[in-house]
Amino acid sequence: MDLARQLVTQKFCDHDLVPTSSHHRFDTCHNHVAGQMLSLNYLKYSSEVSINPGELDRFYLIQVPIHGQATVTNGSKEVDVSINTASVLNPMQSTQMTWFEGCEKLLLQIDKAALQTSAEALVGMPLGQPVVFDPKVDMSLQATSAWCHTLKEAVKVAQNGGAFGDSTFRHQAMLEENLIFGFLSCQKSTISHFFVNNEKALSSSQLRRAKTYMLENLAEPITLSDLAYQAGCSLRSLQCGFKKSCGCSPMQYLQKQRLGYAHFLLQSLPPDHLVSSVAYDCGFTHLGRFSIAYRKAFGQSPKKTLGR
Repeated sequence: MDLARQLVTQKFCDHDLVPTSSHHRFDTCHNHVAGQMLSLNYLKYSSEVSINPGELDRFYLIQVPIHGQATVTNGSKEVDVSINTASVLNPMQSTQMTWFEGCEKLLLQIDKAALQTSAEALVGMPLGQPVVFDPKVDMSLQATSAWCHTLKEAVKVAQNGGAFGDSTFRHQAMLEENLIFGFLSCQKSTISHFFVNNEKALSSSQLRRAKTYMLENLAEPITLSDLAYQAGCSLRSLQCGFKKSCGCSPMQYLQKQRLGYAHFLLQSLPPDHLVSSVAYDCGFTHLGRFSIAYRKAFGQSPKKTLGR
């Protein structure tokens, strides 16, 4: 148990790890892979343990249960964690937890400074104080469930060596940004009121600048922050502006433009050209996902279009 505490401390922070029952059967499993602003983790305790890290200080920790139950207290709020209820630990509030026997969780560790920067970009103003989340995360809500799906897809990509760790994945920053912005948007916090019908309208010139930047950089990694900077607006205004004008998010619009350019190239290039090269030139890094999206958009595989 001391060894387990030491190893987990290396990736998170110092904490007390105390058995509450059946500790003679204790074992644990911790998988960790780091990104630029966050890390993905899997953690399991076979027997019931009390975990007391105090204040996390440097990072937020989102805990999504896979199996089993736990009680988590962050600040003054206690959360009963189960398959439908996750939790988020605010770094500036003291934390105490009990993980019951067989508890398994996915843990998303987000750097405190990175989350603050993302939050300020999202609302379009400096905040002065750190964001504080409601520690209880309702996984039955549609927006939260969709975000959790994104998290699990990121885990799959990491498991296959396609991102995180030593990977040179070109869209690593976009992947991490989606996880951070997605959680800020769906989880109740001290900035949630900024998202309720009070965003500054996106002007036609700002929308045009964002679209032009996309078209001129289709092959390059593009993040929401890049688009907001080019348009000269907050991320929230950018998202709402695209939704109102185009009926989709900025990233969905970007994918449509990339698919459209790929369709043009596949109809123009000789049939012995590589589909993978076209996908890469249009900003796609995963050939399988590109093929699925292309077939959905145009009713045939990229290879068939090229052959014709």
